[in-house]
Amino acid sequence: MKAIKRITAIILVLLLTIPFLPTADVQADEGTVSIGTATLNVRTGPGLSYPVLTQVHRNQQFSIVETKGGWYKITTGSGDGWVADWLVIRETGESLDESGQQGTVNTDGLRLRKGPSTSDSVVTVLNKGDKVAVSQVNGSWIAVQSGNAEGWVHEDFVTLSGGAEESGESVPQSSEHSFATISANSLNVRSEPSLNGDIVGKVNEGEQYAILNEKNNWFEIRLSDDSSGWIASWFAETTGKSGKKESASPEQGNGEEVTILHDGTNIRSSADVQSPVVERADGGESFAVTGKYGDWYEIRLEDGSAAYVAGWIVSLRTGSGGETSPSRKPSGGISGKLIVIDPGHGGRDSGTIGTRGTLEKLITMKTGKLLADKLEQAGAEVVITRKGDEYVSLPSRVSLSHYYDADAFISIHFDSINDGSIAGHTTYYNKGFQEELAYDVHESLASRLPSRDRGVRIGDYHVIRENKQAAVLLELGFLSNPAEEANMTSGSFQDLAATAIYHGLNDYFSD
Repeated sequence: MKAIKRITAIILVLLLTIPFLPTADVQADEGTVSIGTATLNVRTGPGLSYPVLTQVHRNQQFSIVETKGGWYKITTGSGDGWVADWLVIRETGESLDESGQQGTVNTDGLRLRKGPSTSDSVVTVLNKGDKVAVSQVNGSWIAVQSGNAEGWVHEDFVTLSGGAEESGESVPQSSEHSFATISANSLNVRSEPSLNGDIVGKVNEGEQYAILNEKNNWFEIRLSDDSSGWIASWFAETTGKSGKKESASPEQGNGEEVTILHDGTNIRSSADVQSPVVERADGGESFAVTGKYGDWYEIRLEDGSAAYVAGWIVSLRTGSGGETSPSRKPSGGISGKLIVIDPGHGGRDSGTIGTRGTLEKLITMKTGKLLADKLEQAGAEVVITRKGDEYVSLPSRVSLSHYYDADAFISIHFDSINDGSIAGHTTYYNKGFQEELAYDVHESLASRLPSRDRGVRIGDYHVIRENKQAAVLLELGFLSNPAEEANMTSGSFQDLAATAIYHGLNDYFSD
């Protein structure tokens, strides 16, 4: 009898307890996810408070075991763990065929987002008529690629067409191949014209390859072993069969002269940054122009021989005696301008480290995103050189500026020095045609930031020295100064700095 009572009591306890157990939103699931960031922590539970089990890397794919809230449980080599769904791309099984489907944006100001939701952050803004390549479908959202930008848009705002061959996006090259000269330090060769393609090799800066095909801003090239692969066209310069740039048809000089703007300027044997340096000239030296090849001037040296200098590092004196400089972009304010924002450092390059351990790469990214939001709201088209905590080489950052023909290039940094008492913000430019942008942005910073004004200076930084566009590099303060570090890590300072840069750009484009 006692045993029956005991069993009855246990049953009653269970019946009373079970209804009040939390009905967690855990669901068995299937499919795979692809990692969407450079390095991603896999945690032991579905939340940021759980310990890290292991790390996974961009483009790796894993099977989904179950979902809970905004997290996926995946199977890794270190066991099952959880990843945040906003940092991965789910493969739903609705991917399009390998030929790729094309689409045309049918509205202005379409926001390209990191994930298939309006809560995901904005990568860039597309406009009516922009062509996109569709790679994946997730409900009413589609994953697209436009130039070097990839993300998600709602299907209502893209008019889909047929495959690439039908829509004319794939352009086979003639038997007299053009050539691609690599402009990035090291560039991945992929199995298909997409960042989702498998890496099948690497090519290096200065190497030249025949172009077999062109599709969606990607080149299919013939490799040294006669195999082929795809590279992003924005990291290559196109040349004709002879190896000369296709745009390099010579024009006569007509009594013009160029004057060197900076000491140590390279004079080269041909109209290409990869050609040998035959001489170095100092600022103020002048040379007669005997021809023009694209953006390069053919000049006559003292010994009568011909050489070449880049047009973006000289000023030109015409036959009538007037001087010219690189053309200024139209005025009219920020709306419609294309601005490249370069958050300094990233990935394995942390930049400087503050006295309290602040990593420069993290606050340059935060400030850059705040600036991007302000510019986009004003109608500008914004390109960011890195999407997250990833390493991007300096030549690649400059290549983006050239590829998009940027109206302005803003590189954001924070400074450091051994003396912890030094503080303040500094603006750098490298070429004469960048000076006006530098002063307009700096004056806005000086009038709004609480820190010391260290002035506008000429700087020998790669991203402005090698940049053919109006470009500046901003050092917004010193992380080596404890008080300034504490200020600069605050959201209010970063927003103030972004606001100041925004107003400086608006001044530049409104003159």
